[in-house]
Amino acid sequence: MSKPQKPPVDMELLTSLAKRFADRDMYDEADELFQLALRFAPNNMGIQLNLAEVRKHRRQSLGDTTRDAEQALREQLRRNAIDSAHFFGLAALYEERGKPDLAAECLEIASSKEMANPYVHKLNGKLMFRNKRYDEAGRELRRAQRYNPFDREIADLLGRVEYEREHYREALEATIDAFLLLQDGDREKGKHLKKRIRALKVIRKISSADLVLLFRERREKLQTAFDRLELQRERFLRDEDATQQIRVQAQAKPQSGQLELARRMRKVDAWSHLDDEQIFHLTRAAHEEHFEQGTEIFAYGSSGADIYIVEKGTVAIRRPTSYGNYPLGSLGPGDVFGEINFILPGERSGDAVAGPNCELVRLDPAQLEAVLDQHPELGVQVFWGFWHGLAQKLRSANEQLRTFFAEESAVDNFQEQLHGQRPDAGAVEVGADDKIELFREQGLSGTELETLANFSNVKRYPGGTFLFREGDKGHEMYVVLEGQVMISKFIPGGGEEALAILNRGDFFGEMSLIDGEPRSADAKAFQGPVTVVTFDDQTLNEIMAMDPRAARSFMVLLCRLICKRMREIDEKVTSWRIMAGAHPDSTPPGSALPDAAA
Repeated sequence: MSKPQKPPVDMELLTSLAKRFADRDMYDEADELFQLALRFAPNNMGIQLNLAEVRKHRRQSLGDTTRDAEQALREQLRRNAIDSAHFFGLAALYEERGKPDLAAECLEIASSKEMANPYVHKLNGKLMFRNKRYDEAGRELRRAQRYNPFDREIADLLGRVEYEREHYREALEATIDAFLLLQDGDREKGKHLKKRIRALKVIRKISSADLVLLFRERREKLQTAFDRLELQRERFLRDEDATQQIRVQAQAKPQSGQLELARRMRKVDAWSHLDDEQIFHLTRAAHEEHFEQGTEIFAYGSSGADIYIVEKGTVAIRRPTSYGNYPLGSLGPGDVFGEINFILPGERSGDAVAGPNCELVRLDPAQLEAVLDQHPELGVQVFWGFWHGLAQKLRSANEQLRTFFAEESAVDNFQEQLHGQRPDAGAVEVGADDKIELFREQGLSGTELETLANFSNVKRYPGGTFLFREGDKGHEMYVVLEGQVMISKFIPGGGEEALAILNRGDFFGEMSLIDGEPRSADAKAFQGPVTVVTFDDQTLNEIMAMDPRAARSFMVLLCRLICKRMREIDEKVTSWRIMAGAHPDSTPPGSALPDAAA
């Protein structure tokens, strides 16, 4: 007769640990451990009774003996969200310390749970700190630290906030946390934190021995959070179903792994303003692809919305015409292309053709939308990156128009004369309700409407006069309220070329607001007077500090405006090249246009 097999875990140790959690009123942890024990000993009456007792005490501690399923689910989701944030923070810590295997495990566990995003509170804390709203900043950063106790930047900023609030003990504790979380080898930051700790020690008038005790206390607190996650990691990996799920997910990921892919995506300029967690979220929509030289990545007139990042090799963007293929630009490592169709669905305005050794990262549009919907703050930052990148591309496209014809001094002299024809704009009284209705027509709603109405001004310009000229400095955006505005460039040898005619609700002038560069085109009241609503960089900052979903909606509007203009200017660039007699397949004149409107 064969002997009964021993369970794969130490049952006595498991139940003992569950009882310890129950004795300390940690009923959720005790419940999970007793459930795990029952999987290996389903007929054990003692474990069943202990589990029932734990659940009774948990209901009593909540003051609700009739706790329904919906409440239980809400509580579990809350705990899962916090646990997920902790595991993500631990994954980042392991990655910094060169332990990619442990980081990958923690990352997989974090992604299997609902995410409570600490970075919303972190960003709010940063914004409030910059605005010197220290009390609110402290509350937001405390909440962010609760969700992710392993974020050194949160601890560092919290220390600075508490110092401004003159809460010197809290400032010292947070600064010590930041020091303990410091990555090995970061000597410069270490010196800075040590200096702050010494200053706070003097302010608090504490001895070196007391400082050592405080260091020990903070270290133990971090270690407790660490040990709790280690326990959950072991329990998670013992669960056969969960372990199998991790293996399946790991097989579905690229061979280099999600962490490696995130590290490489971190080098892309378009994502340089994102934090590590946000980069990890983007990898959920990322897929590595290789193309042979000459392969068409997408075709002119196609409707795909995939976004591509060049990792290796080159990609040529060209425009097919009845006269042949006209190159619009050449892309290299780090360049992003294809985003225009994601922002403003339509037909691709050019072919994308792979060069030698072409390796790309493709962002699937449906998966990316799901990620951005789940993490609204990430959506704001991604579209902020698109906005800046598109502004640079539009400037480059505008500059190409200058290169098609030789300069003529008579034309330049005439253009200089035009600069004098700009009377001052008249102030116009427009009620807040009228401005709110204008912005509502563009799809805005809620808090951003009131902000735009309160912080914007209204100006009227006579017909034929310029709102601004190419080369002017500018820090304002405009929205057409009444009339029309023509955006144009003066092409040496070719005269004034209209780039766009803008009507009620259209935005313009935002590029100088983005990058501080001079105006890249003229804006003129077209066929009669025009009334515009104006707002500056201060208003933009107010919008960015709103609810993330509202801020994202506004950023999408700005991006769509540039995308529409990019498609129009692609037509202009190709038409002018044909008129100028440029040979198909020749290099575009002037600086290469990255991406065009593809």
